[in-house]
Amino acid sequence: MTDKFVDWNGTAVEKGINILSKTGGMIVSPTKVGYIIMTSDGKGLRRKFEAKKRNLNKPGVVLCSSLKQLEQLAEMTPEIKKMYEKHWQEDILLGCILPWKKESESIIPDDGSKELMMDKRHTSCFVIKYGKPSEQIAKELWDKYHKFSFASSANPSGKGNKGLVENIGQRIEQSADLIIKLMITSNLFNRRQLSI
Repeated sequence: MTDKFVDWNGTAVEKGINILSKTGGMIVSPTKVGYIIMTSDGKGLRRKFEAKKRNLNKPGVVLCSSLKQLEQLAEMTPEIKKMYEKHWQEDILLGCILPWKKESESIIPDDGSKELMMDKRHTSCFVIKYGKPSEQIAKELWDKYHKFSFASSANPSGKGNKGLVENIGQRIEQSADLIIKLMITSNLFNRRQLSI
């Protein structure tokens, strides 16, 4: 392991926040369903696609750190809004592919992010309750820097997400600026004791 790897200790990883607050940052972070790549702008997104060798043809993932942020960004029917609220209260991961609100598209950085984060229908997948290590970073980025958190699974394109940092692949490991990992062997991070 190199100094590129840091353990999540239950609090926001400031090094990850610092990297993503700057142009072109790309990190790997744990979630409830495995490891993800996190970026915050067009340069970071291009690095992500290159690291994964993935085609630029799918709606991107937007990590939302509050229901207020979600409502600001995404077009929702009352039924979808109610479903998000229920999942938020019960701390259950949920992501739906939804159109961006027209007024919110204007706050997407004018650096190619829009073309890489939405499809021709102007939709993205808006995700909540994806796991505390990544939620903490997304919240700080939005609240302090008003920067988005864009995400994709941290595994080579076409490979299943095994949920282990060892399986993110050499290309992603080498490309990332930082890799945050869970200390699975520690009782503190036992999933039954601490929900991520």
